[in-house]
This record gives sequence, C-alpha cells and structure tokens, in this order.
Amino acid sequence: MMTKIGTTQRLLDAAETELIQNGGHLEMSPVAKRAKASVGLAYHHFGSKTGLIAAVVDRFYEPLREIALGDAIPVDLDWPEREFARMKAITDYFYDHPLAPLIAGRLAREPEVLDIEKAHMTQLLELGARNIAQGQKQGVVSTDLDPEMTVALLMGGHRLALDQAVLSAPRPDRNTLVAQVWRFTIYALRLDREHDVITENIVRISKPKAQ
Repeated sequence: MMTKIGTTQRLLDAAETELIQNGGHLEMSPVAKRAKASVGLAYHHFGSKTGLIAAVVDRFYEPLREIALGDAIPVDLDWPEREFARMKAITDYFYDHPLAPLIAGRLAREPEVLDIEKAHMTQLLELGARNIAQGQKQGVVSTDLDPEMTVALLMGGHRLALDQAVLSAPRPDRNTLVAQVWRFTIYALRLDREHDVITENIVRISKPKAQ
C-alpha cells in the first residue's frame, strides 16, 4: 500500500509529465492513471486540477530556493565569484528543466501560478537585498546603490532574459547568455572590471550544451 507521501509524489511526477507532454494542458484522470491512483485521491490531495498544477509549479521553484538559501553555492568563494556561480546555476536550471518553457509561457497566465511565483520572488528579493547589503559591507558593491531596488532590477532582468531564452527556437547559447547577464551585473553593481575575467573563462572553457 502506498503511503500518503508516496502517493503525493507519484501524482506530482505524473502531473509534471502530463503538462510537459501536452503543452501545459492537464486533466485529472490521465494524471491519476499515470500515478496508479484514483481520481478521487488526486482531488483529495490537491483539491482541484488548478491546485495540482500550482503544486507542480511550487515544486519547480524548490531548487531555486536551495540555490538562494542552501548549500548549492560554495560558501568559500569570494562575493563576486559566489554571485556569478549563483547566477549561472539559475540559468542552467532553467535551460535544463523541461518544465521551464511552460513556466515562462502558458502556465505563466494562470492566476494561481502567478500567486506562487510572486511569493517565491518576494522571498528571493528579500534575500537578494540582504546579499547586496553584505557585498556593500565587504567593500565589493558600490555603497550608493539601494539594495532593494538594485536586486529587483537585476533579478527582474535575469528572469525576463531566461524566459525569452527558453521560449526561443533555437535557444541562445547558455554560456553567451551567462556572460551577457554577468557583464550587465558588473556594470549595475559597479564591480571591478577584473571580475569580467570570470565570464571570459566560462565562455572559453565551457562547451555549449545541446539545446
């Protein structure tokens, strides 16, 4: 007998697969069948089709929270290197996750999805502002920049660039995008130009991954 956690995971996995295979469309019956669960159980766990889609989107954002909050980025890097690693990790996540084009496209129009994304972005903006302030205390980031406004501009620009990239056919080379976003960040934060070497190295030594 499947546990509650096992059933929930199966339903989320099945719903994500259905969304990807059907261009953002989902019906409860095929999801339940794929998850080897009853339709009634699917409604019991998520309340509605919309609730299930919202749960899938929420799960999509969990690794991004780990990048911002957890140990995904090494703590022994200096501030600019750590921020470059964080930005690249987010870019790679969007490029590699098959749900990303739907998050950027069709699902972005769903009110429940917008609410989830707003909640995640609010949290990430708060963390980002504290991070900018930390960079200022370390003497890396210009102190005349407002942390809240600066991080909103940086994160908003990066996210819009990612949405456009994952919806493009063909997609732009991810390493080129990483370099462009980081160079924009260097100018926006008024970092020393020596940090541009990071992008030059990543573009030179990294082979573009299959799009």
